[in-house]
Parts: sequence; C-alpha cells; structure tokens
Amino acid sequence: MSEQFEIPSAEPSVRLGGPACYGSYAVAKRIGKIDKTLDLRGMRVLDLGCGNGCYTAELARRAESVCGIDIQMPHLQAFREAIPRVQGTGANLPFASESFDAITMIEVLEHTDCDTKVMAECFRVLKPRGLLILFVPNKFYPFESHPCRLGTLSLGRNVPLASWLPESLRRRVCYARIYTRRKLFAMARKIGFQIQKSGFIFPPLDSFPLPFRDTYRRIAARLEDSPLGNLGVSIYAVFAKPAQSAKLALRGPFDQRFESATFDVLGVRTHAMQLEEVVAQMQEWIRERDGCHSIAATSMHGVVEAQHDSSFKDVLNATDLVVPDGMPLVWLGRRQGHALRRRVYGPDLLLAFCGESAGQGHRHFFYGGESGVAERLAESLKTRFPGLNVVGTCSPPFRPPSAKEDEEMVEMIGRVAPDVLWVGLGAPKQERWMHEHKARLRVPVLVGVGAAFDILSGGRKQAPRWMRERGLEWLFRLMQEPRRLWRRYLVYGAHFIAYVTLKSFRLKSVDAGGRRLPKGTPGRQARA
Repeated sequence: MSEQFEIPSAEPSVRLGGPACYGSYAVAKRIGKIDKTLDLRGMRVLDLGCGNGCYTAELARRAESVCGIDIQMPHLQAFREAIPRVQGTGANLPFASESFDAITMIEVLEHTDCDTKVMAECFRVLKPRGLLILFVPNKFYPFESHPCRLGTLSLGRNVPLASWLPESLRRRVCYARIYTRRKLFAMARKIGFQIQKSGFIFPPLDSFPLPFRDTYRRIAARLEDSPLGNLGVSIYAVFAKPAQSAKLALRGPFDQRFESATFDVLGVRTHAMQLEEVVAQMQEWIRERDGCHSIAATSMHGVVEAQHDSSFKDVLNATDLVVPDGMPLVWLGRRQGHALRRRVYGPDLLLAFCGESAGQGHRHFFYGGESGVAERLAESLKTRFPGLNVVGTCSPPFRPPSAKEDEEMVEMIGRVAPDVLWVGLGAPKQERWMHEHKARLRVPVLVGVGAAFDILSGGRKQAPRWMRERGLEWLFRLMQEPRRLWRRYLVYGAHFIAYVTLKSFRLKSVDAGGRRLPKGTPGRQARA
C-alpha cells in the first residue's frame, strides 16, 4: 500500500495545534524514548495521528512496515516520504481486527473526541501481545500550553497554565485533555490493556534559543528517571494487549497461582484487587476445588520482613494472592496506576466473606490467637451471622509444635474438611505456616488475617474508620501497645520509607566502606 487513501467523512472536530517539525529535537527525544524501550524490527506499526509524517518517517526506518492515519488531509499531504497513510479517525479505525503489532499515539489522545473509544479501537486492531505506545500531556507540568477558547472566542493556540485550572473550568476553555498517570493507567486497564512501561519526558525547549540548552537536555535526561520526572511535560506509556482477553485465569494443575493485575512493592508481587474481588475469588476456588490456595493480607511490616529475609520474600511471592492490607501499599499501587479505592483489611475480609457465605453452607476453621481467642471469635461470628458453619477452632502454643503435634493438627483439619481455613498467627509466622502446610492440607482456601482474631473476638480495640482509611491505624495501635509495637511501626516504618526512597532514586547499595555492592550480592537491599 503506497498510495494515499481519503475518507471524506472524516472531518476535524477539534482545533489542533500544528504538527512537529522534521528533524527537530522534540521528534528525536520521543523516538529515542521508544528506542530505549522497544525493538520495532519485524513489526507492522500504525502511527495514529501521524500529522505531517515526521514521526512516521522515523518509525518506518525501524519497523517492517508503517501506516499513518490522521484526521486532517493537509497534514497527510505534507509527508516528505512515500509512506502509506489514510485519512480517518481514531474512534473508527478503517482496519480489520488484529492487524498491527504496535500502535503509536504521540501527543494525540488528548485531542480526540472520546479517548476511551479511541483506546478501545486500538485494542481491537492490535494483535495479541501487541503494544500501544502513548505520549500524553502531564497534569503536573504547570507550563504546558494548549489551545483555549471562551465560547466562540479564541483565547490563543498556546495558553500556559491551563492544566492547573479547576477541572470544571478547564473543560470549558481548553481544547485538549490533560492526564495523570493514575488516570491514564486506570483507563487502559478498564479497556483490557496491561501496563508494560511508563515514564516522563521533560520539555525539549526547541523554541527557545537558550545558550545552555544542551546542558539542560543532559540534566533533563537524568531527572526524567528520578522522582522529579513526575513534573515532566509528557507521560510516556507502553500498554500491551494480553494474549488472552480473559481478565482472570488459573494456570494448569501443577501451577495454580492466581493471575490478575499486580504491582511490585520492593520485590514483593502484590495483587491490585479490592475486597469484593477477593471474596469472589475465594468462592470460585471453593466451587472448583482444584487444589489448596493461599491468601496473604500483607502490610508494610510484611514487606520490610521480606527485605530482611529473602526466604520470606520467596514465601510471599509463592502465595497465590498477596493483597494490600496497609495504606502504604495502596498508595504505592495507586502510584503505579492501579485504581485501588481502599486496602483489603484483614478483619473486613473475614467479615465480608462470612457475611457472603453464611447462607451457602461453607465450612470455616479458625487457627491462631492466644488460648481461647479462636473459640470466642467463632462464637462472635455465629452470633453476627446466623447460619455460619464453623467446623473447628484451634489456638496453638507459642512454641514450635513437635512433628507429632503438627501431624495430629493436619489430620484433625483433614477430618473436619473446612472450605476456608483462617490463620491468625501474625506476620511472618502465618505466611510461613500456610506455605509449609499448603501441600498437606486438602482445604480450598487458606487466608492469613493477622490481628483480625483479636479485634473481632473483642480482645483488642479497633481504630476508628477514619484513621484506618487515612493510614493512621498504626498510631492508634502504637498507643494501645507501645512496648510490643514500637519496633514494628517506628523502626520498620523508617526502614520501609528508606527502601522506597532508595528505589525511587534508583540508588545502588554501598557497603560500610562506601564501595558499591554488586547487583547479585546477598542481602544487598537490607544493607542499603
């Protein structure tokens, strides 16, 4: 396809700025960002919103074949090279499904009539495992200029500070949308994309004849990989169409880990799920009865333990479902683009599942807590949820059980055959216990819920909801039990902040003498 196709019905519905210039640093900057992330060799690429072809020409030098599409015919006529291009809109792409290996949209999505519809069309025409490459304006860059109007009166094509106007006012005067990374990722996930890569770019300053421009560009390239990158002019993102469109899936019988959207917290794979989704998955596992599955409601404490003990990190990453029980994990998940409304709080998960299953006959077993705590918890829950089927309780001794005691416990649990085994031993003990006993228990679901046993049995006060939802429960619990919890919240809390900060700045660990440690050094993260 070497000629130019025209679709007369495609008319511009918004006022757009002019395209970029051939050979400009702005073009080189964005293409360079793509080169660092992707290898386009052998790919069939669609350049959506191709403009005058300055980006399309660069893509054509890298990919097997490239086609451009733009809504404005004058732009298509300005191509300098004989590259296939089509006039059309992103909301109605004139291509068959699964036609392209990659789609690029460089500063285009913000100008479309309906961004979600455009992204859905991209999803349609991409092949499985195909990539969508985006550059969109960043809300947190204050000086980005956009075309604005007041009714029919134009306020100019390059009005700065428009991104900082209140949303209700900005929608009335600004022609272009402005995005946060969280908003962009949430939209992509809703359509079905998976997040592959993201970053920021600083403004190229092509239009300013500054004497220090080259120095600025070198500094900007380094800042883009630091936390200051959040203030960049554009968000860069790569989304992937999954090989299978199903949102949730189970692996084969020999590898039954749960698959869903996940995010990384200092090397701990954490699932971006909400309480309702966890309850639904537990019920599905009980219905299917295809093995023993484990769930860990993990907080900052568990993540820091994983930094100090690599074997515990392996335990967490081998758990079928690790959900954020602490607000710091929720905040980190949001930062990585997951629309997490609140944490999966252990006591709330226990109550929610008991409420859902009370009339379904699911069999519950409670294992953990001090002497008598599991029994009081069971009685409290049966009073709250009439019809709840509790088939057994056990409060094990604090000392490690002998091999005989452990075998007797496994046999007892096997005899009563629970559907859900609730474990309240506290982190990291409960996660290790589930990991060690998973292969020996014929229980569909094991759930570690930590302090839920003490709280719901009435043995410990619960923080007010407003404190729990604002990440202040640690303060409430510290005031209740300062001798027991000061180390967990003050020392481990400081460690967590230090680890996250170091990872944000991507600093390498050093030893006591100031020498950089090799990447494979055991305990490298802990010594940082």
